[in-house]
Amino acid sequence: MKINPKYIDETIAKLKDLLPSDMSDFKNTGEEKLKLVLEGMLQKLDMVSREEYDVQTEVLQRTRQRLERLEQRIALLEKD
Repeated sequence: MKINPKYIDETIAKLKDLLPSDMSDFKNTGEEKLKLVLEGMLQKLDMVSREEYDVQTEVLQRTRQRLERLEQRIALLEKD
């Protein structure tokens, strides 16, 4: 999954705000390195997009419903 650069920039900005004021040099020079490290770490994660997650959730729900119907049919056939 491709990470939205907007989210990375927002995360970097938040991290910079957390740094003490005496680290202003790092705030200015370390931003690109931090961005590269963060992007690399996020790419290693096994993530899916929200859309893909929602689609898979719907597929799973339909599959469960079908399984329940099949279990009911089997139970009726076993009664006879």
